[in-house]
Amino acid sequence: MSKQVSTVTVRLNGQPVICNADGTALFDGGGVLVVSDLHLEKGRALATTAPIPLYDTDATLAALSAAIERDDPQEVIFLGDSFHRSHLAASLAQPYRETLRNLAQGRQFTWLVGNHDPQLPDFLPGDAKAEHQLTGITFRHIADDKPIGKAMGGEVSGHYHPKIRIKTRARAISGKCFIHDGVRMIMPSFGAYTGGLSVFDPAIATLYPKKAEILFCHACQIYRYPYSQVIAPK
Repeated sequence: MSKQVSTVTVRLNGQPVICNADGTALFDGGGVLVVSDLHLEKGRALATTAPIPLYDTDATLAALSAAIERDDPQEVIFLGDSFHRSHLAASLAQPYRETLRNLAQGRQFTWLVGNHDPQLPDFLPGDAKAEHQLTGITFRHIADDKPIGKAMGGEVSGHYHPKIRIKTRARAISGKCFIHDGVRMIMPSFGAYTGGLSVFDPAIATLYPKKAEILFCHACQIYRYPYSQVIAPK
């Protein structure tokens, strides 16, 4: 049985979006599961220069399996950088290929290319593309830096692995998060070995010149915060 995670529902370009504490999100009435930046096989890439355990692909696929089992979507959209490098995707071990094929049984997989995996292998189940449109929302790997508004449609992206540092009464806690302003959303990374970029970094902050909301993911819970309760790194 899949582990239960808390959820928060927000509206993006007028559409309800269920954001899960595991960093995934549900669109189109819960029928479309979106996940970003798996970075599969990052451990294999790093192991060439550092003595680290090669467990990340197993852990990430286990978490993906749990999310799909829990939500049973008709479609899964991967927002790019699903693999840490294109050549690592092409040489993915057979058991992992079979896991992906099994997860895709009875549902559509849509793979967006990322800057780490601009070339995706033919054995992946489903379709590969640069962008994907759904109910007035564009899904892409990297956010478009041009201003957007409701009349132009919403946007969902990944790439930046947003994270925050929250101050509680007991201590400060850092972790991954969603960030959105009702039109543009950047999703957290899903991979076991992915780091993060502070929402105060100019690469993220300049995309949100007005008020934005933070959805902080921690210990199977998700919490809503305005920028004013987020601690900027010193």
